This record gives sequence, structure tokens and C-alpha cells, in this order.
Amino acid sequence: MTIPVHLRDPALVLKSSPPRVGRDLLQRERLSLARLDLAGTQVIATLAPTGFGKTSQLAQWRREALARGALAFWLTLDARDEPLRLVSGLAHAAQQSAGKRGFDTPFTAWLGRCTDAREALTGWLAEVARLSVEVLLVLDEVDQAPGSTRTQVITYLLGNAPANLRVALGARPAGALMVSGELSRTPHTRVLASDLRFRQNETLAVLAAALGSHYDLETALRLHEMTEGWPLGVQLAVAALRRTEGRSSFMDAASAGIRRYFIDTLIDQQSPDVYQLLVRMAQFDLIHPDLCVAALGSDSVRDGLQHLAENTPVLLQAEGSEWMRLHPLAREVLGDRLRQLPVAERQLLSRRASTWLAEHDLHEAAAEQALLAGDTDVAFELAERSIRRMVMQGRIGAVLEWHGRMPAADLAHHPGFWAPIAWALAMSERHAEAGPLIESIQRQPDVAPAEQFEADLLRATCAGFADRADDLAELTHRWPEPPALARFEDLPIYWISRGFGALYQGQPTEARRHWNRIGAFDRARAYSPMSYGFTEFSIGLSYLWEGRSGLAEEVLRPALVRAEERMDRRNLVACMLAALLAQARWDSGDDDEPAALLTLRLDVLERQGLPDPLLSVYLTLARIAEHAGHQDKALSLLEALRTLGVARNMPRLQFAAQCELVRLHAHEGRVETAHQLSRELVALFEAQRASLSQTQTPWLMLQVELARAHAAMAQPGSDRLPDALQALQAAGSLATSLHLGQEAIEARLLRAQVLRRCGAAEADALAAEALSLARAAGLQRLVSRYGEPASRTAPVPVPVSLPAAPPPQMPASTVAGSAMLTAKEREVLALLTQNLSNKEIALAMGSGEQTIKWHVKNLFTKLGGLNRKHAVARARVLGLIEH
Repeated sequence: MTIPVHLRDPALVLKSSPPRVGRDLLQRERLSLARLDLAGTQVIATLAPTGFGKTSQLAQWRREALARGALAFWLTLDARDEPLRLVSGLAHAAQQSAGKRGFDTPFTAWLGRCTDAREALTGWLAEVARLSVEVLLVLDEVDQAPGSTRTQVITYLLGNAPANLRVALGARPAGALMVSGELSRTPHTRVLASDLRFRQNETLAVLAAALGSHYDLETALRLHEMTEGWPLGVQLAVAALRRTEGRSSFMDAASAGIRRYFIDTLIDQQSPDVYQLLVRMAQFDLIHPDLCVAALGSDSVRDGLQHLAENTPVLLQAEGSEWMRLHPLAREVLGDRLRQLPVAERQLLSRRASTWLAEHDLHEAAAEQALLAGDTDVAFELAERSIRRMVMQGRIGAVLEWHGRMPAADLAHHPGFWAPIAWALAMSERHAEAGPLIESIQRQPDVAPAEQFEADLLRATCAGFADRADDLAELTHRWPEPPALARFEDLPIYWISRGFGALYQGQPTEARRHWNRIGAFDRARAYSPMSYGFTEFSIGLSYLWEGRSGLAEEVLRPALVRAEERMDRRNLVACMLAALLAQARWDSGDDDEPAALLTLRLDVLERQGLPDPLLSVYLTLARIAEHAGHQDKALSLLEALRTLGVARNMPRLQFAAQCELVRLHAHEGRVETAHQLSRELVALFEAQRASLSQTQTPWLMLQVELARAHAAMAQPGSDRLPDALQALQAAGSLATSLHLGQEAIEARLLRAQVLRRCGAAEADALAAEALSLARAAGLQRLVSRYGEPASRTAPVPVPVSLPAAPPPQMPASTVAGSAMLTAKEREVLALLTQNLSNKEIALAMGSGEQTIKWHVKNLFTKLGGLNRKHAVARARVLGLIEH
């Protein structure tokens, strides 16, 4: 018998062979078959331009299917795949993967006689159904197949797949649109470019695996921002890394490598018409087909835009929207070429764009284009219509940029700028500059109560950012309730200010009562991510004030996700939320996440942040450095915080930094240094006592007393112990009166240490109660630092820092780096492979047993484990454990 050509094609061997997957392929748990929403669907369509890792994701699903006992068939399509050839490819893929389970010689012979593609495909589907096991069919590069194959074969395949067959398609969007008719008739799950983009933790995992011991968190985060999580961009950066040494040169090399890819592979390979369109699009921040038609005067640009959006990563488009934007690095390249065009042509382009944008009520973008066109008066008029919305969106930098563009003489003629610019200045280190603008608002003839109310809110905001707590009481005195005609967007700011006034007086519950009123507002009326982000920040701060780190995290973590999605990572609100979340995680005993949360945020908080997150970020970073053994860095951070407090006349920053310096030196046994710094702090308090804020004085006294206690406890012997007890009694009373939960518990724990050194019988009971309170509040760091209390009814537990037995040997199995697990979780998982108990793992890692229980619980959740043995087995299946 003569074998048909479509069965003798040697290319089928390669087409049906899955690509080799490197050991360093990032396994993304969020995109696993188990995590995707596949209810009621048998088809997964992975649709993205080149460079987004479609094939890698298909390979991950294949490995996942094999790991759970399913069969996985792979076929890469191309332009020669006419209907019968495609069915032959499916048969070859099945034979290669199914072995002796099916697709035997009789079926192959029958297929060789088939001349009708639909009949042949029906036979293939019947063979799949006979296998009686789950089958995953992976079809990559579907867009490359001829149109007849997609309509005749793939349509029929998707519509008639047996219950045991799941199909995963990979295609560029252009090809996917050509099979949209088939997909619209078949229930399916879509995985798009937005899903395939690396999340921040995934980029960090890739770079950590590539860099090894040279991994640098700050560089990794900068690279994630530069690539925007584009998978190929990250890989290009990794390739640059391997050729470069040094952080700064690496970033330059990574940027140059990605720019070169855009130039050589994408931009310069376009047709002349598309290339000219690309260059001119660099003039716009946001791109719309109608905008390009209006600016360029040609309707033919639509096809070029669609081609670029569907087939390249140069032009980024959200699903269901016609709006697009250029990738930032591609725009840099194209911007250099745009500037080579004649000035008159660029100005005409911007003038037309400004007109179109203004007609569609996009006043801010219209103002930017008018400025580029040289029409400054028009630009300021358009910006005046949109600048208040910029404030509501939290875009403080954009508001201040418009302020910098406008001459001071012109500002007087644009009263619409006054309040927005005053808000932007008030929420920054430049808050003093807001005063003249506030006075200009109040000096207007017939100023309405709403404007007067806003002016007072501006003064209160300046007071908050200047750390003048007493001035917040003035707002309550003037406005016991907001006026009836107040702007809706001003109401959250009013209740936020009222809440801070209560918090600083030691009333966190009352503060939350004010802030919870904001949650009942109708956000649809005037939604402001800035105001609501501030509200969630404030509630999280109140829980940290009370020392309830677990509750703080419950509020702060989802709030941070929303802030980064709606604004950006380095927005003021996002940075303040991250500062508090880092403190909460550090207090909870997490050694890994806080540093990542704080990286690339300190400079934003120094320029714009409130005093409380500024305190959080400096103290947390200093404690991280101290914990890692980098005392020089810890001391430098604390000195910088103290200097900042002096420079900005913010005693809280200065006193907190000095108290922490005393604690650090006392902990290291530097007695004289600790005493000197403590005496300086006492003298400073006495010298400034008359001028200090009455609201803040108890908080400052608490820092003084804690510093005195640490210095006294550092003295060898018992001579200074009475001074330490006196200081701790005072500190405990102050912390309790202010409802500062962590400080109150720590004062008790320190007092128990002093009493124990004095031989007092009540020391153990006091320590036991304080540690119980710390565990209840989630303050695992305190529990780890001060250990378990002694007990008269149970054996005395061995302190973690002094293990009773040598730690167990590290296992032969190692855990691969994965974004799925934190570093601590990987270490715990490695020890679980040796069947060690929680107590033994705690001894090996130098941690508390409660901390290990918490990590094990997290491992069960992430791995889907029912018990310890099952969790280890699941980790092996997922490729997380290597021998």
C-alpha cells in the first residue's frame, strides 16, 4: 500500500515534539491549570503578541498535565498545514505521547485511506475518547495555519471534543481574531498578554535565579519597572546581565539591549508607511485610532495600528479598549527619530491632536499637546479644567509640573489652579509654599463657605504633613461638622483630619469611627483613589498604633494592591501603604518581604510622605539592616532620620531615631555610648519642653523613658536597675494612656528582664502575660526577641538562641527558587523533606516554633497539601524539590 504524502512527512516528527523547557523556567502558580477559572470549559486560548511567553506557558501546562497522570499531545502549526496534514499531525502527536494506549496500526492504516479531513478528524476524536484518560492537546502558533484549516478542522475539533479532551491554543491576536468565530461558539478561557506579563515577584524570581549571589533587589525592581513585566524584555535584560558587571552599568546595558531589540527586530522591519506612523505616534502619551486619523489626516492608519497592536509588543492595548500606548523604551527610540522631523510638522501634529482631544473632553492630554504646539495660553486654559482631577487621582507630581511651567505672574489670572496646586504643595515637603495660595483663596470677594472650608482643610493638611498635631484641633474647633455645600471630594479629607487628631491624642478607636464614615460614602459620585487610599492607610496606622500587626496587614495588603493598580508603585499613597505593611510584616516576624516592599520608595516618602510612614520606613529599614548584621547601615539610617527631624523641625523623627540609637548601642553592650545618647535626649526634651506640641509631648516622653531604660539595662551589675525599673514604669504608663500596644508590651517584657536580674519572683509571670499579649496581637518579632517565659508548672523551654541540641543536618534535597514560595518557606520545605518536627525545624533555623507553624500552614495552602507528607509530595510534582 502506498502511504499518503501527509503521513510520510518527516516534519511531523519535529512539529509534534514539545520544545525543550529549561530547568530555570519560571513556574507561575497563578497561571496553572489548577488555578485558572476553567469551570465548564475545555478550551484555553492563549492570545498575545510575540515575546510574551505563549509557548513557555503552553509547555508549563503540558508538564502540569503529565504530573497529574494525563496524556499531553503537542503540535506546532505552520502555513503548510492543510486540513488533512493537520489531522495527520494530530495522529503523529498522539502516537508519540500515548504509546501503546491507542492510535494503533489499524487506525493508522484507516487514516492513510481517508481523503476527507472532517471524517479523519472524527476518527481521531473517537480514538481520543477510547483512551478513557484525561488528554491535553496543545496547538501552538494556530495563527500560522491556513484559513481553510482553521475553519474546517479547528472549528470542528473545538466543537466536538470528547469529555476527556482539553485543548490549549497558542496564537498571536491577529491569528486569534481569524478564529474568533470558532471561539465565540465554544466555551473557553482566555489568557492574554496582560496575564502573561510578569508580576513583580515573578520578575524578581527570574532575576534571583539568574544573578545568584549577585542578586540586588533595587536593581531587580528598577528592571521590572523598565520592562513593565514584558517576559522577553526580562530575558533580554538577563542576557545583558551575564555580559556586564556593576549595578549602574547593568541597567544601562539592559536598557540598551531592549532598545536594540526594538530597533533591529521590530521598528526597522516595518513597512515604510507603518514606520512613519510609528515615529509620529511617539508624540502622544495615549493613542486612539480616531486621534491618529485626525492628527495625520489619513484613515489608512487604522490598519497599521491594528497590525502593530496584534503582532508586536511595541504598541500595548488593553482588551476591550481601542486606546493604546507605546512601550516606554520603544517610545524613547522613536522619540529620538521624531525630533528629527521639522518643527512645523510636529507642531501641526500636536495642534490637530489637541483639538481632537479637547473635543472629546480629554483636557489634560489636550493641554500637553497644545504646549508642544507652542500654544501656551490654550494649554493653561485646558489644564485648568483638568488639574483638580489630577489631584483626586493622586498625581501630585503632574500638578507640580504644571505649577513649574506657569510663570508666577500668570498664576494670578488662573484661580482654578490655586486650590489644586495648594493641595499638591501641602502633601509634600514644600507644604510651607501652600500658604500664599491658601490666602489667595480666602481673599477672594464673597468667598463661599465651601471655599473657606477647603482653605481650612488645606491648612490642616499642611499641619499634618508638617507634624503639627495641635493645629489639627483648630479644624475641629472651626468645623464641628462639614458645611452643607462642601465639595463631595473634600469630605473624606475632613474625616481623615479629624481621625488623625483623635489618634495623636491616644484614641485609635475614635479615630477609626471617623474614618469608617468615609466607607459609607457613595464613591461613584466623585471617586478619588487618593482619598480612599489615605483612609485605608489611616485605619492600618491605627492598628499598628495599637500593636495589632495582623489586623493592620488585613487592611493594608489589599489596599496596597488597589493603589498600585489604580495609580502606580511609586505613588505617594502606595508608598505610604507599603511603609506600614512592611512594618506590620516585620513585627509579625517576616524577614523577607519588608525589604522588597520598601525598595525604591524611601525617596518618595522623604519628598511627600506623612511623618508616620517616614518613621516606619526608616525604623524598619534600620532593623532589617541590624538583623542582617549590617550595623553600619543601621546606624547610618538612624542618623539620617535624626538629621531629617532636626532639619524639618519634626521632634518625633528626631526623638524616635535617638531612642532607637540608644537601644541598638545598648543591645551591643556599648554602655558609654548608650548613656551619652540617652542623656542628650533627656536634655533635648527638657530644653524644648515649653515649645513642644501638647498633643505630642506624651509620645516624646515615652521615647525618653525607653531610652533611659535601655541605657540603664546596658550597665553591668545591678546598680542601675532601679533607674531602669523607674523608667519602664513611666514608659508603660505613657504607652497605656496613648493606647500604644507594642510599646506597652515591650515595656512589660523589659521590666520582666530587669526583675529577673533582681531575682524577683513575679518576673516570670509578668513575662508570660506580656508574651501572651504579643502572640495575640501577632507581634512575633517581640516573642522571638524575648523568648518563652519560664513556668513553675511545666519544664522550662530552651531559648531559641541557645539550642539544647545541635541543629539537624540540612537535607540532601534542595528547594528550587520559585515566586510561589518565600525564602523562609523554601527553607522550611527543605527541612520538611527530612520528616523533622516543628520544634526541630525551629532549632535548625533559629526561629520560634510558632513562626514555623505559621510557615507550615502557608505551605499547606500554597501547595494544596492535606498534611506534611502530602505537601512534600505536591512540591516534588510541581518541580519545587530537586535532589
